[in-house]
Amino acid sequence: MTRDDSQSVYPDLMRSGLERLKTLDANREMLGLFAALEHFRRDLHEQENTAGILDVTGEYVRGLALFHAFGFWLVNPGDFSFEPALVIPASEQVTLWRIVEQEIKSGSFARALRQDDSTFFNTEFNNVASSCVFRPLKLSAQVLGMFCGLLKPDAVHQVTFSVLAVLLGESTDAMATLRRTRQLTTHIDLLDGLLPFCAWCKKVRNDQGYWEQIERYIAQNSRTSVTHGVCPDCRKKFLEGVASPRPQ
Repeated sequence: MTRDDSQSVYPDLMRSGLERLKTLDANREMLGLFAALEHFRRDLHEQENTAGILDVTGEYVRGLALFHAFGFWLVNPGDFSFEPALVIPASEQVTLWRIVEQEIKSGSFARALRQDDSTFFNTEFNNVASSCVFRPLKLSAQVLGMFCGLLKPDAVHQVTFSVLAVLLGESTDAMATLRRTRQLTTHIDLLDGLLPFCAWCKKVRNDQGYWEQIERYIAQNSRTSVTHGVCPDCRKKFLEGVASPRPQ
């Protein structure tokens, strides 16, 4: 997925605020920067899917004026591979993909995943030596993806990198919240629907039409662990004769 045209004024406000921070009254420009960050948080949580979250994040990251190009690689929950989700600008998509594939093969991508901060490395862009940055998108031990940015020359302002960390952290939190909400909705739908149940053997028919033990079905479709015991009625029915002495 790609996006090139920013429609929001707040990324521009962020860019101008960061530029003025270097030369003018820091306190006054900080207020504008904080306002942009608050609008960023609001814009994030108005999104209904991951693509929307990345679109908003991409607009604001571009407002930092740090990168020739940057992109997001997200974890595929099915096989835990990393898949490209958004590259800005679209014209540099192939270049950035090539850089990331190269770093995956070299092992620096995996090393960056183990970090909680930005990891810098050197690469080549338009036949010129350039610098890139990886920053994992994760909460605690949960990794949702990776950010990769191809840095512009002289893009070394400490405050700007601090703001980048805030933007990516908020974006990761929004994606994790969206994922938890979807999981909860799935569980609610499961509980709210009809559950085909065999009246004889007590097996459950799953979504694929196969019948399986209720314990297996619950374990696969919820976070509940199944334990076993014997209810009073069954104890009386099946164990009473064993416990009682046999008549002579």
